[in-house]
Amino acid sequence: MSYALTEEQQLIQQNAREFAQEYIEPAAAGIDNTSLFPEEIVQKMAEHDFLGIFMPGEYGGAEAGYLSYALIVEELSRVSGAVAAILINHASLAAYAINQWGSAEQKQNYLPFLCNGQKLGAFALTEPGAAPGAGAHKVVAVKDSDGYVLNGRKCYVANGGVAGVYIVFALTNPEAGAKGMSAFVVDSKTAGLSVARTIEKMGLRGCPSAELIFENVRIPESSLLGIEGAGLTIASAAQAVASVAEAAMVVGIAQAAMVDAVKYGKQRIQFRRPIASFPAIQTMLADMATNIHLARLAVYDAATLIESGESFANEAAMVKLFAARIGQNALIDVIQIEGGYGYSQEMVASRLYRDVKGAIIKGSSADFPEKTIADALLA
Repeated sequence: MSYALTEEQQLIQQNAREFAQEYIEPAAAGIDNTSLFPEEIVQKMAEHDFLGIFMPGEYGGAEAGYLSYALIVEELSRVSGAVAAILINHASLAAYAINQWGSAEQKQNYLPFLCNGQKLGAFALTEPGAAPGAGAHKVVAVKDSDGYVLNGRKCYVANGGVAGVYIVFALTNPEAGAKGMSAFVVDSKTAGLSVARTIEKMGLRGCPSAELIFENVRIPESSLLGIEGAGLTIASAAQAVASVAEAAMVVGIAQAAMVDAVKYGKQRIQFRRPIASFPAIQTMLADMATNIHLARLAVYDAATLIESGESFANEAAMVKLFAARIGQNALIDVIQIEGGYGYSQEMVASRLYRDVKGAIIKGSSADFPEKTIADALLA
């Protein structure tokens, strides 16, 4: 399989690479050290059309397609996984969900602001201590004559606390469990919605993860995304789309780590020669390069399926599974090549390792992706 990028896609890729080098690279280590949300960089991404790169033009999007978006994610991830994670949660989850299942009114009310950066999007699915809709703090939406009233908690909401709009999943039929879950578009300034805390993480530190409290949050009936009971379908489909972008993120991080290991291997002298000349080091680098190459092709293939409107769930699961395997292994090998220096905070490998782990576990569930793949085989 070979992917010949169009001239437009190559220009978008080059633009993203130059953007990352100019705006993100000088701040990347500081973002990781301080966990501060890079607001100025996000606004710069909006100015470069990254936030709405695959959104329809009628809402201010660039209509460049999902593959172009994956190229951007990969390039940003080579410099900062946190910045890429902010974009993924905004575009692949929140904006995608509104564009795919939103009413004409919801699209008009939210997508232009999500594309131009006036609002950042977030996906509020996870709940404290249990699967969505199953724990003591599950979010329940009670319908009345004026709309819905939401009560409960959400946790590990990426972009939480800085987002202007949340896709919130709540039970409209608690007796049905997860099958009774619905999705809602909720403005962050809605009365009763508050941020309980920001959760400190091991990696992806510039992408804030927050715990949200819903205390008698009243929203109109027009806030319902899709139809009642469609929450599980919306969450699963959006997460599948996001998993392709997350795999692109893994590819970018692993590529950056490999480049760093190659540079170090050429400079580090042992027994009067560079360690890059040792067969064991060359084997690790060769395996790393091969796996990154294959993962990149798989990402491009899945992104193209999404872009063309074809079925992609199985391919997205495969991409997620393969990226999870090669991403962490690549960083372990990089740290092994760089030895004590690689284990230290002085080298970039430490941050890349922590970020790639976050990219791998983000949005995972107990039966995805293996069950998705197996179900397709056994159908």
